[in-house]
Amino acid sequence: MKIRVASCFFVFLFTFTFSISAQNTGNIAEKLGYPGDSKLLIIHADDAGVSHSENMATIKGMEAGIVNSASIMVPCPWFPEIAAYARENSEKDFGLHLTITSEWKDFKWGSTSSKNEVKSLINNHGYFYHLTDSVRVKGDAMDVEKEIDSQIRKALDFGVDVTHLDGHMMAVMSTPEFMEAYIKKGREYKVPVLLSKQFPAFEMLKEKMEFTSKDVVTDHLFQAYPEAYNTQGMENFYEDILTNLEPGLSVILIHLAINNDEMKAVTKDHPDYGSQWRQDDLDFFTSEKARKLVEDNNIILVTWREIRDKIVRAK
Repeated sequence: MKIRVASCFFVFLFTFTFSISAQNTGNIAEKLGYPGDSKLLIIHADDAGVSHSENMATIKGMEAGIVNSASIMVPCPWFPEIAAYARENSEKDFGLHLTITSEWKDFKWGSTSSKNEVKSLINNHGYFYHLTDSVRVKGDAMDVEKEIDSQIRKALDFGVDVTHLDGHMMAVMSTPEFMEAYIKKGREYKVPVLLSKQFPAFEMLKEKMEFTSKDVVTDHLFQAYPEAYNTQGMENFYEDILTNLEPGLSVILIHLAINNDEMKAVTKDHPDYGSQWRQDDLDFFTSEKARKLVEDNNIILVTWREIRDKIVRAK
């Protein structure tokens, strides 16, 4: 097992590289119709719905680049805009970036559910808590499940063909109880959820919850971190990942935005994960170099939609 540890988006997030057994790796690829030793990759844009800048960059990444999946934050102000795009472009791969935190200084959101129904998730100002640590300590798993369900139902009501679930700041995966609710809702709506053996709660949850062949666990999970951004540079960081990608199902988590006044205002107190960081992601994954690296390294781009339809919803 290889582990590559790094800091990530405002919480105990990591840049992950690890391998599971060749048998499990082969099962995912073969179920999708590829050779068992294939290098499968989802290039996944988080945070759609946060801002107009984020939405426009996500759309550009999917239309002009090699970004092939994205997830939407339902409670955020610009959700209707990206939901309309997802509805009108139903072939695109859109899941939900389940949200129970609100981390920015002057740009806030609260629950999709009635605040009275999920009181443990709401701070004194009526918003989600700023940090994952806070919601992990104060949040009740039943409230997490209610809020997850409310976000899924709202997305479906807006016509989004939800292909998968994942979690903003990993908050819905931050305790075994939260993760159990997260997995339960994925099973109920028959969509895959992002799972990694590197999530501490996943290892703890395995002791009390039975997993099946329809619970897809990623083999390799990557995300840029401040050290890479400030020293190695984004382009070199991603080139290294694509050049050395191993067989199995890999996911690169990226965050696309246009470095404009709107996004600078949203991210003003988080320079390491701010507006320029997101512009750099957009620049790389819309570049010819990124496309060529995928082709030259025999990487097969797959989507959560394929996983949903060929594995999770398979008869």
